[in-house]
Amino acid sequence: MESEKLIVAKTIKDGKQGKKIPIWLMRQAGRSLPEYREAVKNISDFVEMCYSTDLVVELTLQPVNRFDVDAAIIFSDILIVADALGCDVNFVRGVGPRIKPVESSKELKGMQEIESKALPILNAVKEVRSRLPEEKSLIGFAGGPWTVASYIIEGGSSKNFSKVLNFCPLSLEEIIEQITEATIVYLTKQVEFGVDVIQLFDSNAGALSGELFEEYVIKPTEKIVLAIKNRFPDFPIIGFPRSSGSLYKDYCEQTGVSAVSIDYDVPIEWAKENLRVPLQGNLNPSLLAYDRVGAIEEAKRIIDCLGDLPFIFNLGHGVLPDTPVENIAALVDLVKNY
Repeated sequence: MESEKLIVAKTIKDGKQGKKIPIWLMRQAGRSLPEYREAVKNISDFVEMCYSTDLVVELTLQPVNRFDVDAAIIFSDILIVADALGCDVNFVRGVGPRIKPVESSKELKGMQEIESKALPILNAVKEVRSRLPEEKSLIGFAGGPWTVASYIIEGGSSKNFSKVLNFCPLSLEEIIEQITEATIVYLTKQVEFGVDVIQLFDSNAGALSGELFEEYVIKPTEKIVLAIKNRFPDFPIIGFPRSSGSLYKDYCEQTGVSAVSIDYDVPIEWAKENLRVPLQGNLNPSLLAYDRVGAIEEAKRIIDCLGDLPFIFNLGHGVLPDTPVENIAALVDLVKNY
């Protein structure tokens, strides 16, 4: 039946809720799954994992096979674009990404190599789409340009973003512009190879406010959305400007995203009242990891509030590594049968 195809993509495109509330979880393919840990036990280089087509296919499909969630999200990382632009990206176990800090846009490579560099990931996209049941959506993604820029200037994650916020504004604009153009190329290729939905992860958006938020988050996002929708009209794009507070409203109104993922600090009542696009979110991952009963009760409250809207159930950030598999299974079961 047509109504059963691509339930996540359809919820966003139609702008109305179907018979069921779709569910998928950010970071659903990851360390919380024993089959993930088994698959990667002999691999120390995370970036290498992201470029292994067979492994990406396997890891992407694991949570769909185990939990029957309504979407697969391609196993990858938001720093793939940075890597393709020539940044020295490494992941240190227990620490996170470590990057040789960039001091000028001149240090970034041109975009000629992006497609060839990303080809193993794009081939994984094609293979996953061919294996997924037709009702399951395949989600592709990239990092928001501001977030990627902040990582490569800071040299990794940051608590106060002092280096990037004190960076020469002209140089920062040039770097963000290069990342924006590279992201357009990368996401366009993902669509061509078979993704049904795109999500833009601007994980560090909460570090900005006012004019800086407009300049470094809204404008690059708007440019990416326009470029994709000019090529692929009505293509569903989910934005996730994490920790943006009341600026979620400006983001939704000005970027042109088709839907928005809200973090767990956003009151769902406020989101329902103020955000005029399909919503995705926003259960606290810590609740899911450490308090199954509390997570189920909060999930019911979220569904009761947002379930009459075009709404996709998700977490307010990624699944924590030590989340018990049975907690995830209980949550998925609740949403599917509530």
